[in-house]
Amino acid sequence: MRLQAMRHSNIMGSFKIVPFLPALHGGVWGRYLVSLYEHNKNIEQALITTLSGLEDSLHNAVFFTRKLPVTSLFCFSRTKEELNLILRETGITNEPLDILSYNFPFPASISEEERTLLRLINQSGNALPNILASTLHKDVQWVKAKLKRLLLHSHNPQGVAILRSTIHWYRIDNFIHAHIILPIQAKPHLAKLCNGLKWMKLKWPAETPETIAIEADFSGWGEFAEWKEFMDIAGFSILGFAFAAEERIHGKGFEF
Repeated sequence: MRLQAMRHSNIMGSFKIVPFLPALHGGVWGRYLVSLYEHNKNIEQALITTLSGLEDSLHNAVFFTRKLPVTSLFCFSRTKEELNLILRETGITNEPLDILSYNFPFPASISEEERTLLRLINQSGNALPNILASTLHKDVQWVKAKLKRLLLHSHNPQGVAILRSTIHWYRIDNFIHAHIILPIQAKPHLAKLCNGLKWMKLKWPAETPETIAIEADFSGWGEFAEWKEFMDIAGFSILGFAFAAEERIHGKGFEF
């Protein structure tokens, strides 16, 4: 019901199956993060068009800093050198960030019926088992069993696909996810300063001699404004922040 409400409010887009390329193709792969620190629609579109293993792109509203990306693209590549070549041709000089590496000796086997099921999700944007079963003239339990085998999650590391949806975070009135840069002097006091918030230190951007970065969730603009004022009074004024605005799912790299 909650997912349906998010769909009807246009917060969540249609569902899409994102191929997990390392398992589907086999071999050695890396997952990388490519960050853009300035709005440049031409470069962004060139990357979306050129990156063959593109999972998704995250778009932020950034204020008072250039250390947080306005766009982050998550993609797969067989080698970092191959990815760097694509980036250089697009005009990106920053090194992509290594996230994870994979090695699957053999490509996964997918039956034609399973391919049809995955294609149907991408074509219809729907992932409800009863609707999929009706369209395919299959039993609901068959659909559930196939999805359980095919989808990658914590209980199924052998999955070949990830079920995702575009999310328009900026349309949510009572939720904000923010990345925040603070002066390094705040580091010993973070637990007290962030008391009551769901937060954690950011792995990227890396800590510097002058700054430290965290990510935190707020129950709306009011709570963020109150916390920002609290930080000013405490003597640890925020040096820059970015609000998660939108996550767009691309799912390129394999045709089911």
